[in-house]
Amino acid sequence: MEVMQNYPGLADELNEQGLSPIHLASAKGHLEIVEGMLALRSDLALIKDEDGNTPLHTAAIRGRREILTQLFTTESANELNSSRETVLHLAVKHNRYQALQLLIQLAQQYQIGNELFDAVDGGHNTILHLACAGKKSKEIIRSVGAELTDRVERLEQSIASNQQRSSVARREKFVGSLKNGIGILAAIFASLSFQVGMNPPGGVWQEWGSSNATKSASDGNTDTDPNSWSESLFLGLFELASVSEGDSHKPGLSISWELDKNKFLNFILCNSLCFFMSISIIVVVALTEIFDWQSTSLLLLPMMSILLLIAAAEFAFGVAIVTDTSVASVFPLRALIFVVILCNVAWQIAWTYQYLRKWLKRFRRNERRQGEGTD
Repeated sequence: MEVMQNYPGLADELNEQGLSPIHLASAKGHLEIVEGMLALRSDLALIKDEDGNTPLHTAAIRGRREILTQLFTTESANELNSSRETVLHLAVKHNRYQALQLLIQLAQQYQIGNELFDAVDGGHNTILHLACAGKKSKEIIRSVGAELTDRVERLEQSIASNQQRSSVARREKFVGSLKNGIGILAAIFASLSFQVGMNPPGGVWQEWGSSNATKSASDGNTDTDPNSWSESLFLGLFELASVSEGDSHKPGLSISWELDKNKFLNFILCNSLCFFMSISIIVVVALTEIFDWQSTSLLLLPMMSILLLIAAAEFAFGVAIVTDTSVASVFPLRALIFVVILCNVAWQIAWTYQYLRKWLKRFRRNERRQGEGTD
């Protein structure tokens, strides 16, 4: 050490074998000499011999574990020799199992394991390639394989966790879009139903009519017969007040009502149901911010199906009014309503069963955990 203190430049000289003094000390395992040289000149940890090996590389080749601990740093561990080999490559190549174990621990401690494990040499070989290609000891292969297996397992767990989070995010995005769509559609139906209720098709009378005009209209209307009300969509559940022949229409009264009470009654009932169902759906959508989607969807989706059905019936009756046809009273429309109602009931039963089944599983799981905690 006294010579190095007086002549520090001698530490950079290479001998006939192309080795510096610290390379020789590392190869022989002289820990005190290595510590003393590094204390005087810390840059000697990165000095290279004629093959491009640092003292850390030389210690790995010879399996000097004490020297490896002294020389290992983030900078020295990332150094490559002339063959682009890392210190892990050299430990595997020279079958130094204990040195490799120590280097893996040090790499994890310095958080540079990924870079060293994935590094390839000049022949594009990782440490696993070298361990499997050459006649290395089983401990070397097992050590490298175990480390890489742990990394693969952690990577798979990370990928699975990311996929799960992505799936949850996509589901939340879909549920949010669905709620927004249902709310917007319900608001549109509510505004249209309100508008149609205040301004029915055909307009309203603007002035008082004569008894003769009303009588003529009543005589020409074949659908005002109370016996024909049972042919309406609602099977005569809503009765109409009889209109005497001497009545006359009033300002503000719907013209369609005077011309065909049966069709107009069905139309206005569908319009009213559409309006109140739309308002109810908007309220349920608002409640989804308080309750979870799974609970509110039990009501929301069937209500939306019923709303669409009512809107379709309203459209059919509106067409019947403006075209003077009986399209609203035909059997297929009633059959369609009946089928949709059955589908909604079946869907409600299936959804309720699944919800109760999941709730029961969760309840039993919580009871089991409480029982284990008590024990």
